[in-house]
Amino acid sequence: MERKEGPSFTLSEDKETATFEYSFNRWDFDRAWHVPIWNLTYQTAWMFLMAVDALDSKLSESLRSDLRVVNRCQEWELSPSFYRLVKPGTRLKVSSRLLHLGKSSVTRGGEIVHSSTNQILVKGIMQDVNISLVTLRSEPFPDWIQERYSYLTSHVQPRPKTVQAFEKPALAKTFSYNFTVLPTDIDYNNHTNQRHYIRYCFNCAVMGAKQGAYPTVRGDLFKQGVRKVSVLYQKESLEGDVLTVESWEESPGTLRFQVRKGSEKVVQVTMQFFVTSGSETEKSKL
Repeated sequence: MERKEGPSFTLSEDKETATFEYSFNRWDFDRAWHVPIWNLTYQTAWMFLMAVDALDSKLSESLRSDLRVVNRCQEWELSPSFYRLVKPGTRLKVSSRLLHLGKSSVTRGGEIVHSSTNQILVKGIMQDVNISLVTLRSEPFPDWIQERYSYLTSHVQPRPKTVQAFEKPALAKTFSYNFTVLPTDIDYNNHTNQRHYIRYCFNCAVMGAKQGAYPTVRGDLFKQGVRKVSVLYQKESLEGDVLTVESWEESPGTLRFQVRKGSEKVVQVTMQFFVTSGSETEKSKL
């Protein structure tokens, strides 16, 4: 992975949290002048990775060169204020820390805070898994990583809750569409980049909402915005693969998505939208 020039970090007193300033650019916004959820998750994932540089440069270099670490899952929760306050150039503070180390997985957490008000606008968690370049299956981290971060193992503190698989209810009313993975969707690992699956699912939701496919998720979803997204990556897809996104409403304001390649499950996504259900507005917990 080519090393990018990162921002300037500040470490907490315990040297376990890295914080830096960040601003979104004009081209990061969509037609509703919101940062779309797939852009947010992609850039925040990069921010979290850059934070590892400040926390542990040896670990950061190992993640880039010696190991093949892939994202298993991620979850982000957004405050309504994120869509109201964040504009091009708005000064934000991003912080990240390592939360847990398993035998073959590492979990990171963090948040985005408005620099002027210190209001939490986004908080999230990501879990990465170390994959063998030979078997393409998970394999344990090297001993030096296990020893250096022994204080983050489940023997010392509880394992953070991460995204788990779900099943479609037998009687769920679904909305689906098919598409082909484009060359521009492929990343340096030669498979579909993680953010595009979120974009595929959002597009499915927009089309389904326009056609009245969901009981409560309606209207212009670009303007309403996503309050929470959970993603579980199950298999890879490649350029030219024909994928199907199947969606259904799990509860008011919440859609589930299953991305498939034929009969194979590729990605599962859950999105909660800022929508009005009856006379009540679904509000974020942030």
